[in-house]
Amino acid sequence: MAVSGFSKGFKGTVVLGGSRVPYSVRRNTRAKRIWIKVEERDGLVVVLPRWGRTGSAPEILRTHRSWVLERLEKREALLAGSLPPLASGRTVFYRGRPFPVRVRSSACLQPTVEWHRDRLVVTVPRTGDHGLGQVLEHSFKERASEVFVRRTQALAEAMGVRPKRVQVRDQKTRWGSCTGKGTLTFNWRLLLAPPSVLDYVVIHELCHLRHPHHGKGFWRLVAQYCPAFESHRAWLRENGLLLKLA
Repeated sequence: MAVSGFSKGFKGTVVLGGSRVPYSVRRNTRAKRIWIKVEERDGLVVVLPRWGRTGSAPEILRTHRSWVLERLEKREALLAGSLPPLASGRTVFYRGRPFPVRVRSSACLQPTVEWHRDRLVVTVPRTGDHGLGQVLEHSFKERASEVFVRRTQALAEAMGVRPKRVQVRDQKTRWGSCTGKGTLTFNWRLLLAPPSVLDYVVIHELCHLRHPHHGKGFWRLVAQYCPAFESHRAWLRENGLLLKLA
């Protein structure tokens, strides 16, 4: 999903700590200063305001090499323990636990995914190019829509609120959102997380129907319906990258 104010830049490399490190540069017309960030998916990024010079990126990174290398090391550690990618075809994570995947080929025209209690069975045509990761992602998104609608309806009834609409997206930076008109949007990758974590995100967004901010009243309401919300927030902070890279 595009972020307003950003424009695509270019990619380069810089030597830090004796290693050549890839980075990308983006320009943000709203920015008032230069900043560096290490993103979950894209890695090292230098964000420039309108007046920033692209050629200054390497020197900026060298000036802040200690911070950059520390953040990159943390990212690499997370990547080393990442969940199996959907395209691996052996095991995926579903609702917080490993889920075996069995792949078979047949004379069918289109790939199908069967959801069983303890496994997934993917049937792909013998001919044609059907990437397993793409097939599984499509099925996970459909499954996520069903799960989020069901959990949102149940929790909304318990909380006495009425969302207008529930939708599922592949959001880069958010696990959920709530519009002023009552549309709730959730990241389909939460389907890989434990059920209690998914429920926390649903409750969080349902609470925004009463409190559009993150003030004390909002968090009191979250705690009322999800007493362990702090542990679920911590789980997402620690494991969010793994979900997004799966």
